[in-house]
Amino acid sequence: MHKNQEIGKLLFGAVCISFAPVFVKMLGINLMSPTSIGFWRTFLGAIMLFSLTLLRGNSPLIDKSLIKWTALAGFMFSVDLFFWHRSIVYSGAAIATILASTQVFGTSILSHFIFNTKLTVNFFAAAIAAFVGVALLIGVGSEIEFSSRYLRGVVYGLITGVAYAHYLVTVKFAAHQQELPDSVVLMAWISLFVALFLGSASIIENSVFLPPDLYSFFILVLLGLVPQTLGWWSISSGLARVEASQAGLILLLQPVLATVWGLLFFSEKLTLMQLIGGVLTLLTVYVGGMTKNKTVEQITV
Repeated sequence: MHKNQEIGKLLFGAVCISFAPVFVKMLGINLMSPTSIGFWRTFLGAIMLFSLTLLRGNSPLIDKSLIKWTALAGFMFSVDLFFWHRSIVYSGAAIATILASTQVFGTSILSHFIFNTKLTVNFFAAAIAAFVGVALLIGVGSEIEFSSRYLRGVVYGLITGVAYAHYLVTVKFAAHQQELPDSVVLMAWISLFVALFLGSASIIENSVFLPPDLYSFFILVLLGLVPQTLGWWSISSGLARVEASQAGLILLLQPVLATVWGLLFFSEKLTLMQLIGGVLTLLTVYVGGMTKNKTVEQITV
């Protein structure tokens, strides 16, 4: 029963995270800039995560030596959201989310150089197949109009994967240096630093910073609550006790659902070749994310 509860947490978390691109696109269409959306998402998320920490009876404070690591992780994740939110608006929720999921390859490569983990034959085969899948996904071989805006979205989606890989490796490296606090506390501090970086970037951009109406503020609250708080908490608490193979498959539900929501909410239709490319990419993400010691990297953004 306990294991089923952890699987249920992962499923719930994957569903919550899958709504992130929906909320971002709702706001990113002529309402707010992608950067300011990221600020409010993480600022409100930080408030909610700190509140959750207090409700659970835990201290929200962390050791001073951890500040540098949470700040660095926050910077990496702010780069991730900076590009991913733009990718969602420019290329669509489905393509942006699937492209971001390719972070597992960057994570494995970085882990090889930093932690001396081995790259297996299966990994290289999955990486090659992933290149093919991504090419089909973005429209190679299909009657897709490669406008400059669309291509920027594709490039931003790939950069998102690279940035998220650096975020994950930063957290992993910090865990090797010292004991990390409760996952909710850690995520609260990281969210706070992300908000600091994105808020600064939004001011520099001189973009629309404040939500223009109550509708926008309501969507921002949902963005901070559903994916940033409930999604992160559910996945982080469920990963520890679920087998890597099961966890990897469950987390793949997130980009799959994001594709479904893109179709339902925004009429984002993929061609047959793009669908094949998307499926191939996600399959290679699953294979590439499974390492020799049977762990799985998070594929959420």
